[in-house]
Amino acid sequence: VGGGGVLYLDCECACVTTETVLLPLDSISEMQRWTVVWCLCLAGARLAGGFSGGAPSSTCEDMVPKHRNTAAQNSQSMYTVASSHPHTQDGKVRVMISAPEGAAGAAPGFAGFLVEARSPQETAALGTFTSVPEEAQTIDCAPGQSNAATHRSGLLKQAVELEWEAPPDWEGDINFVATVVSNYTTYWVGVKSEPVRVIRRQVEGGPPGGISTTKAPATVTVEDILSSEMQLYAGCGSSKSCVGSPLGCIETKSCDAVVAVTSSSSGGGYTIDMVGKQVKYVAVGFSDDTVMGSDHVIECVHEDNDAENGVKAYRSWNLPGTKSNRREERQSGFSLMRGVYLDGTVYCRVHHEAVVTVQDKTFNLDKTPYNLLLAAGSELKANSVGFHNKAYVSSADKQLMSDFRVITPPDPFYDGCNEVKTCFGAPGDCVASRDCLAVASVLTQGLRYQFEMKAKAAGYVALGLSDDRFMGSDSVVECVHDPSSVSGPIKAYMSWNVPLPNKGNIRKSVAQEGMTLLNGSYTDGTIYCRLSRDLVTTVEGTTFNLAQDQYYLLLAAGSSLKSESVGFHDVIYVASGQKAALTDVGGFTEASRLLLKLHGALMVAAWIGAASLGIVMARYYRQTWVTSSFCGKDIWFAWHRFLMLMVWLLTLTGAVLIVVEVGGWVSEASLVHALLGSATTLLCFIQPFMALIRPHPGASGRQLFNWAHWFVGNTAHILAIVTIFLAVQLNKAELPQWMDWVLVGYVAFYVIVHLILSMCGCVSERAGSKRINTFPMKDMNSGRVPLSMDRKQDAPHAGLRKCLLVILVLGVVAIATFLILLVVFAPFERSWAQFQESLKSM
Repeated sequence: VGGGGVLYLDCECACVTTETVLLPLDSISEMQRWTVVWCLCLAGARLAGGFSGGAPSSTCEDMVPKHRNTAAQNSQSMYTVASSHPHTQDGKVRVMISAPEGAAGAAPGFAGFLVEARSPQETAALGTFTSVPEEAQTIDCAPGQSNAATHRSGLLKQAVELEWEAPPDWEGDINFVATVVSNYTTYWVGVKSEPVRVIRRQVEGGPPGGISTTKAPATVTVEDILSSEMQLYAGCGSSKSCVGSPLGCIETKSCDAVVAVTSSSSGGGYTIDMVGKQVKYVAVGFSDDTVMGSDHVIECVHEDNDAENGVKAYRSWNLPGTKSNRREERQSGFSLMRGVYLDGTVYCRVHHEAVVTVQDKTFNLDKTPYNLLLAAGSELKANSVGFHNKAYVSSADKQLMSDFRVITPPDPFYDGCNEVKTCFGAPGDCVASRDCLAVASVLTQGLRYQFEMKAKAAGYVALGLSDDRFMGSDSVVECVHDPSSVSGPIKAYMSWNVPLPNKGNIRKSVAQEGMTLLNGSYTDGTIYCRLSRDLVTTVEGTTFNLAQDQYYLLLAAGSSLKSESVGFHDVIYVASGQKAALTDVGGFTEASRLLLKLHGALMVAAWIGAASLGIVMARYYRQTWVTSSFCGKDIWFAWHRFLMLMVWLLTLTGAVLIVVEVGGWVSEASLVHALLGSATTLLCFIQPFMALIRPHPGASGRQLFNWAHWFVGNTAHILAIVTIFLAVQLNKAELPQWMDWVLVGYVAFYVIVHLILSMCGCVSERAGSKRINTFPMKDMNSGRVPLSMDRKQDAPHAGLRKCLLVILVLGVVAIATFLILLVVFAPFERSWAQFQESLKSM
């Protein structure tokens, strides 16, 4: 009996576990007291569960209090469980269970609790509670020890704060899961904290100053390093922002140095993975520009005095204006999760907080875009990294670290373009974006001119000097990839474009003096070369003076070679839009492709759009709208004539435009397209003249005319569609390959409509009403003569035909519009990417 007038009793019976009973003494007599005690014990009553000395270990798994005739609350808990930090620091983190201030309808506190750390989807308790307050105690949840914490007494508590430590060498996310008891009948089970990222600890403690250190396990192998490197590349461009050196190495997973940044799965901060080969350090900087200065840097370093192949991580600062680096005294805001050094390769993984302050400058990786600077080197200085002799690249533009994409470092080829040297590339404005499919530059060096050329997915790249925009009588310098050559895979030649009528390229009779190959490479399908050319050279009797004369530039690249010349320009072929001196820096831009695009757009509008509708109107709608007319002509005839006239005008205009653009007959690669296009244009041209001389209805030659008119029109339509299919394959058109499937969809749609309308005509005939003519070779009463009595009303199922016509018009207009957009905005993928970038920048 306590001094407060309360009977305190532990009842232990065979049918019940030990429980605590609290009864006011003033309300019962002595006899009644003992009677109550025995009755409660015999009945196994549990009157004050949760106010005892803590939860037993038997509740570790389900965490449910053994309160008879009660159930956990299914509402939102009024109590909260929260960690002090989104990730562990030195393997530890603090967790607090707290009650709200003045919670309505409940006591301002909680009487009992049980808390564990668990990984998602698991019920086993992890780690150890290393520090608990006086009102709490730890319990053992098998097979661990001190891996759960509970209350020590039933006194009400407003908050409890505990310290938890993760298991050694464990990495991943955990949640603190708690049961919180307000009173005997009111409690919540499974109250969770936000996820906490456990950062792996491989050694106890660390060096002074907060430097993060980890050592490579003794069993690390080359396979372990390769596995970590391959995991780094996984997700680049989709779930990671990646920068690598040399250029293009991320796609081939062959970088000398690479960094990947991704959001931490726990929702706080970022994970940074870095690899450097044949280095002592690899580092990443967060910068407001592409050069060193006022940048926050994270270094992963293998120091020479570390005999155990350890890796250390430091935070440093790029001093503004000096291009030097200094380590910070305060090493915070990051922690090394893993580090390995083996045979010259440094690998590390660092957890980086979202917001850090360095030299009074705040770096917020969540909200502020930065350039990434990647550096690696083989030497160290005292308290600093050494010269970046293995890698130094920067992302071309700023981006948020959550904007996952492969960050392509700027290609040094474009340094000085149109400032100190002339650059000309394709497609379009690729020089400004530093991403050309093929590009050439010319730099004046006294009496010699230095040419650089580069092309992707190519076996050769060539630059021609011409008096016009067309091949013929041009001096050409070529860079060729010849893997069979014993003297080196990259060769440079001078060649000559033969004029019409023997249009082509020859190399054999051209003297190779006056040109010297300085450098060349072929990497992952990209060919590059640098060569010098004399100021004055004579080729095939024509003198080329690079200082005095002006030229058009012809840039070409292709994937195949001939025995004594380059092959077809299937990668790129463009001409400059102006004639200028090579010393006129910035004087060359790609020739306008307006005429080419107009040609394509007009042909699509003519044959996909107007011709499709005009043919259907004449074939299936002669006995529709028979009571109406337009300018004294049947509706079907008025529309047919208008649409086919548009086809005629659009086709002839398009033909003239392409002749002006090409300036003559085409090369063999475009020959089939040109031949079918010419045949289509010829048939289209004669069709209206055939209509003008058609025989009168009833004349002996009328049936022959009907067949001829039908044959010429349908043949022209079929040839036109095939010609459009062939245009997709033309390099100069720059159309996406999937445009073929759009055309296939159009053909299928058009054929299905034809079949349905033909079946509708058959059904109409069988209905016994006025017969719809589905074959134009048989004469009908002309739309230019008075309507006969049997044509005073539409043929049966006119409503269905009109509905099908609406569907056809909508479908044809939609497909034709989409195809025209593909032609006008070619290359479509690049135009679409630029449009998306402009939206992001708004």
